[in-house]
Formats: sequence, structure tokens, C-alpha cells
Amino acid sequence: MSISGTFYFRPMEGELVSADYAPAGQEQSIVCGRLTDGEGVPVPDAAVLLFADDMEAPVLLARTVTDKEGHFIFGPLESGQLYLVKVFKNDLRERRLELRTV
Repeated sequence: MSISGTFYFRPMEGELVSADYAPAGQEQSIVCGRLTDGEGVPVPDAAVLLFADDMEAPVLLARTVTDKEGHFIFGPLESGQLYLVKVFKNDLRERRLELRTV
């Protein structure tokens, strides 16, 4: 079975963006994203860390570095698990994005 899908979002200043997405028939999910600066310019070589968050103490699951276009990807992700993503690059502010698979 082949499954694919696409979704877009454009965050506004100061907005927390939360998205649930699971293609029909897919048991596991992935998260892919693109890190940009305040002007929309891609941020390469930023550290991106993925944590499982059980509300007591986050557990580091994986880490990656953004590519030259600012892209990163993690997966497969477990359905129902709460995840925390932390991003670090020089003087960029840390941003928390809560990801929940459905």
C-alpha cells in the first residue's frame, strides 16, 4: 500500500502551532520540518533534538542537524506519544513545538 500526503502552515508572530496528521491506513508517523529565521531564510546546521515527553522528564530519542535548506526529519513516531522538539543554533531563541501523533 502506498500512502502520501502534504499539508502547509504559515505561523504568525507569537503563535503556537499544533498539528495532528495521520494518513489513512498509516500506523506510524514522521515529522519533518524546515527551520527559518525571522526573514524566512533557511537555517542550516542547527541542532534539532527529539524528546519523548512523559510530563515528568523528557527523554532524548534522536538528534539531527538541519540541511542547507533548513530541513529536518524524525521517524517513525509512535502513535499517542507526546513529543517535544528543541532547536538550537547560535543566538536563535529556543522554540518548543508540541507534536502529537494520532
